[in-house]
Amino acid sequence: TIRSKNTELDTDRVLNIMMFDIDPTVADLFYYDRYEAKAHPEESEDDAVHRISTAQTKAAGIDSLCAGYKIDPRAFEPCGYSMNAILFRSYSTIHITPEEGSSYASFETNQKVESYSSLINNVVRTFKPKRFVMTLMADELGLQQMKTNPLTGSSESSKIIVGTGKTDSSNKMQYKRRSLASIKVEEDCCCMMGNWVLEEGPLDVRAGKLRGMSVS
Repeated sequence: TIRSKNTELDTDRVLNIMMFDIDPTVADLFYYDRYEAKAHPEESEDDAVHRISTAQTKAAGIDSLCAGYKIDPRAFEPCGYSMNAILFRSYSTIHITPEEGSSYASFETNQKVESYSSLINNVVRTFKPKRFVMTLMADELGLQQMKTNPLTGSSESSKIIVGTGKTDSSNKMQYKRRSLASIKVEEDCCCMMGNWVLEEGPLDVRAGKLRGMSVS
């Protein structure tokens, strides 16, 4: 295969974050009956769906998560949400099932960036899951263009810490990578997968225990 001079266009990368047990307050945003069924008597059903879809997008902060993208959202009755977003050659998709006991949200993108750390943190902070699985599929050149990769390195260095927006001891959430797997398919396609789990308890308490300190 002859590659063009613009190597960025010739690289492939797909990041997928599959989140389980998302925060109940976030999940609640994706129930259709939370929103006014009709804004006015003349509003059509399609217009109502568009309005509620847009309201859910903004309420959850998805519009900020995909800033600059052209977003096409869809809210479902009685609950659920899907979104496709496009910016030039990049896409992002989100799918949400908010039912209690089995809530789930997924985020997928083919964005080509040197580091996914900021993007991953923003996605996890938006949905605040109890655990998530992250996969990355990339060719070798795509991996070489990345400066950091959460699916390589030690479990300690791959910890993900996000803010919750609260002012008490629960103002941060820490996720630790529990497992890691990778495989190479075809000639140069690498598939990596890791599983992150929320560590229970405030960060300051856990840090104290690690240092052998007694915490009252």
